[in-house]
Amino acid sequence: MSLSPKEIEKRVSEIAKPIVEGLGLVLFDVKYKMQSGRWVLTVVIDKLNDYVSTKDCELVSYEIEKELDSSDLIPGRYYLEVSSPGLDRPLRSIEDFKRFEGSLAKVKTNKTLKGYIKVVDLENGTIVLEVEGKEVTINYNDIKSANLEVDVF
Repeated sequence: MSLSPKEIEKRVSEIAKPIVEGLGLVLFDVKYKMQSGRWVLTVVIDKLNDYVSTKDCELVSYEIEKELDSSDLIPGRYYLEVSSPGLDRPLRSIEDFKRFEGSLAKVKTNKTLKGYIKVVDLENGTIVLEVEGKEVTINYNDIKSANLEVDVF
Protein backbone atom coordinates (compact mmCIF):
# COMPACT_ATOMS: atom_id res chain seq x y z
CA MET A 1 0.00 0.00 0.00
CA SER A 2 1.63 3.24 -1.04
CA LEU A 3 0.61 6.63 0.29
CA SER A 4 -0.05 9.72 -1.80
CA PRO A 5 2.34 12.69 -1.45
CA LYS A 6 -0.37 14.50 0.58
CA GLU A 7 -0.74 11.54 2.97
CA ILE A 8 3.04 11.31 3.33
CA GLU A 9 3.16 15.04 4.18
CA LYS A 10 0.46 14.51 6.83
CA ARG A 11 2.21 11.46 8.38
CA VAL A 12 5.63 13.15 8.34
CA SER A 13 4.06 16.20 10.05
CA GLU A 14 2.73 13.93 12.80
CA ILE A 15 6.21 12.39 13.25
CA ALA A 16 8.11 15.70 12.98
CA LYS A 17 5.92 17.90 15.21
CA PRO A 18 6.93 16.36 18.60
CA ILE A 19 10.59 16.15 17.50
CA VAL A 20 10.68 19.78 16.37
CA GLU A 21 8.75 21.07 19.41
CA GLY A 22 10.99 19.00 21.71
CA LEU A 23 13.92 21.03 20.38
CA GLY A 24 12.12 24.30 21.17
CA LEU A 25 11.21 24.96 17.54
CA VAL A 26 8.01 25.25 15.51
CA LEU A 27 7.01 23.01 12.59
CA PHE A 28 6.19 25.51 9.84
CA ASP A 29 5.56 23.25 6.85
CA VAL A 30 6.12 19.81 5.31
CA LYS A 31 6.24 19.26 1.53
CA TYR A 32 6.86 16.04 -0.38
CA LYS A 33 7.23 16.44 -4.12
CA MET A 34 9.17 15.46 -7.21
CA GLN A 35 11.95 17.94 -7.98
CA SER A 36 14.47 17.49 -10.81
CA GLY A 37 13.62 13.81 -11.15
CA ARG A 38 13.87 12.89 -7.48
CA TRP A 39 11.54 12.90 -4.49
CA VAL A 40 12.31 15.65 -2.00
CA LEU A 41 10.87 15.80 1.51
CA THR A 42 11.15 19.36 2.78
CA VAL A 43 10.60 20.07 6.47
CA VAL A 44 10.44 23.77 7.25
CA ILE A 45 11.11 24.77 10.86
CA ASP A 46 10.87 28.08 12.64
CA LYS A 47 11.96 29.62 15.93
CA LEU A 48 9.65 32.09 17.58
CA ASN A 49 12.06 34.62 19.05
CA ASP A 50 15.09 34.03 16.92
CA TYR A 51 16.45 32.83 13.61
CA VAL A 52 16.78 29.14 12.82
CA SER A 53 20.45 28.10 12.85
CA THR A 54 22.23 25.54 10.69
CA LYS A 55 22.65 23.50 13.89
CA ASP A 56 18.85 23.52 14.42
CA CYS A 57 18.35 22.20 10.88
CA GLU A 58 21.01 19.50 11.35
CA LEU A 59 19.51 18.33 14.67
CA VAL A 60 15.98 18.16 13.25
CA SER A 61 17.24 16.41 10.10
CA TYR A 62 19.09 13.78 12.14
CA GLU A 63 16.14 13.10 14.48
CA ILE A 64 13.53 12.97 11.70
CA GLU A 65 15.74 10.75 9.54
CA LYS A 66 16.13 8.26 12.40
CA GLU A 67 12.37 8.18 12.90
CA LEU A 68 11.57 7.86 9.17
CA ASP A 69 14.15 5.11 8.61
CA SER A 70 12.60 2.99 11.35
CA SER A 71 9.01 3.66 10.22
CA ASP A 72 9.58 2.79 6.55
CA LEU A 73 6.86 5.33 5.74
CA ILE A 74 8.34 6.58 2.47
CA PRO A 75 8.89 4.03 -0.30
CA GLY A 76 12.07 4.19 -2.37
CA ARG A 77 14.71 6.87 -2.24
CA TYR A 78 14.11 10.47 -1.32
CA TYR A 79 16.12 13.49 -0.28
CA LEU A 80 15.41 15.10 3.11
CA GLU A 81 15.83 18.84 3.33
CA VAL A 82 15.33 20.82 6.55
CA SER A 83 15.18 24.59 6.25
CA SER A 84 13.74 27.78 7.72
CA PRO A 85 10.92 29.83 6.15
CA GLY A 86 13.42 32.31 4.69
CA LEU A 87 13.56 36.07 4.46
CA ASP A 88 10.53 36.23 2.16
CA ARG A 89 8.48 33.93 4.40
CA PRO A 90 4.71 33.84 4.08
CA LEU A 91 2.69 35.63 6.76
CA ARG A 92 0.00 33.08 7.56
CA SER A 93 -1.74 34.56 10.61
CA ILE A 94 -2.38 37.92 12.19
CA GLU A 95 0.10 36.80 14.89
CA ASP A 96 2.75 36.54 12.16
CA PHE A 97 2.07 40.19 11.28
CA LYS A 98 2.38 41.13 14.98
CA ARG A 99 5.67 39.23 15.25
CA PHE A 100 7.13 41.09 12.25
CA GLU A 101 5.91 44.61 13.07
CA GLY A 102 8.32 47.10 11.50
CA SER A 103 9.19 44.76 8.64
CA LEU A 104 8.55 45.29 4.95
CA ALA A 105 5.71 43.13 3.60
CA LYS A 106 3.79 42.52 0.39
CA VAL A 107 0.09 42.09 1.04
CA LYS A 108 -2.50 41.00 -1.50
CA THR A 109 -6.13 41.97 -0.99
CA ASN A 110 -8.16 43.05 -4.02
CA LYS A 111 -4.93 44.91 -4.89
CA THR A 112 -1.27 44.37 -4.01
CA LEU A 113 0.28 46.65 -1.40
CA LYS A 114 3.91 46.83 -0.38
CA GLY A 115 4.81 48.60 2.83
CA TYR A 116 6.04 48.46 6.39
CA ILE A 117 3.89 46.76 9.03
CA LYS A 118 3.27 49.63 11.46
CA VAL A 119 0.49 48.57 13.82
CA VAL A 120 -1.23 45.22 14.28
CA ASP A 121 -4.45 45.27 16.26
CA LEU A 122 -5.12 41.65 17.23
CA GLU A 123 -8.44 42.56 18.88
CA ASN A 124 -9.95 44.30 15.84
CA GLY A 125 -8.14 42.18 13.27
CA THR A 126 -6.60 45.16 11.50
CA ILE A 127 -3.14 45.88 10.21
CA VAL A 128 -1.73 49.31 9.42
CA LEU A 129 0.80 49.35 6.60
CA GLU A 130 2.90 52.35 5.71
CA VAL A 131 2.81 52.47 1.93
CA GLU A 132 4.91 55.20 0.32
CA GLY A 133 4.59 57.45 3.37
CA LYS A 134 0.82 56.95 3.78
CA GLU A 135 -0.83 54.74 6.38
CA VAL A 136 -3.23 52.15 4.98
CA THR A 137 -5.46 50.11 7.28
CA ILE A 138 -6.25 46.59 6.11
CA ASN A 139 -8.74 44.16 7.58
CA TYR A 140 -6.91 40.85 8.15
CA ASN A 141 -9.89 38.90 6.72
CA ASP A 142 -9.50 40.72 3.38
CA ILE A 143 -5.95 39.41 2.90
CA LYS A 144 -5.60 36.75 0.20
CA SER A 145 -1.86 36.27 0.74
CA ALA A 146 1.06 38.06 2.32
CA ASN A 147 4.78 37.63 2.76
CA LEU A 148 7.77 39.49 4.09
CA GLU A 149 9.87 41.27 1.50
CA VAL A 150 13.63 41.45 1.68
CA ASP A 151 14.40 45.00 2.70
CA VAL A 152 17.27 46.31 0.59
CA PHE A 153 18.91 49.41 2.05
